[in-house]
Amino acid sequence: MGLFNRTASRMSGSTTLLLSADPGNSLLDAARLYDPDVRSWHGRLVFHNGVLLFGPVTVTPKSEQQAGLPAGAAVAWYTRVAMQTRRDERPAEAKLADGDRLVRGLALRLGGTTRPESLQPQLQLMASVYSEQGLEPDQVVSVLRPFGGDLRIEDQEKDTYNVSGKEIYFFTAYWSPQRFLAMFEPAALGKLRSRRPHHWDLVTGVKASQAASELCLCVGEAALALASRVDGIVTDVLGFRVTKPGDMLLR
Repeated sequence: MGLFNRTASRMSGSTTLLLSADPGNSLLDAARLYDPDVRSWHGRLVFHNGVLLFGPVTVTPKSEQQAGLPAGAAVAWYTRVAMQTRRDERPAEAKLADGDRLVRGLALRLGGTTRPESLQPQLQLMASVYSEQGLEPDQVVSVLRPFGGDLRIEDQEKDTYNVSGKEIYFFTAYWSPQRFLAMFEPAALGKLRSRRPHHWDLVTGVKASQAASELCLCVGEAALALASRVDGIVTDVLGFRVTKPGDMLLR
């Protein structure tokens, strides 16, 4: 009983994923889109950015009440932050924010809900492309123009530039490997995080929760086209890998 109470107490103070049934291997498959090197250890999933996901926890009427969970869930997972080595240590607030993004992304992919119900509500619709290969700015424009409109290079400096224009669907910012900060980049990059990749962000300025489906798909198609050109990886604003345009429908 004591162990049960501790679990309910931990869930009550944590970001929690709630599902109507145990998804089996589907949860681990979705978690690998967030971190391809995630590992399972003693009732938890361990992610390389310092996030832990504990579960599955069977939800009963009593645990539902003790943990303050909404009615209707059969199984739950909850986040905590891990201690890391000094070399890999990240700020606790960064790990907590990443845990929120993880749970929100898993809920979207597995048809679940979250507690708190609203997580990261102000996040913009954005896709990021990472690659060990660079691409000349004018070639980036050529790849993106069919999706983004009348684009052009602006604010070009040694390690960065922007792709913008009038009446465009998204704005693109580029950072060279010299600007890469592994501490804050998504775990979805896997081993690429240690190789200081090139980085492009395709930003819309529209909240992900309110973006039209057409815009979500457009950004997804553009990011995947650029990634195909440079043999790169695409991630969404929650830090999950994007493998098809529909993955950008973050609702």
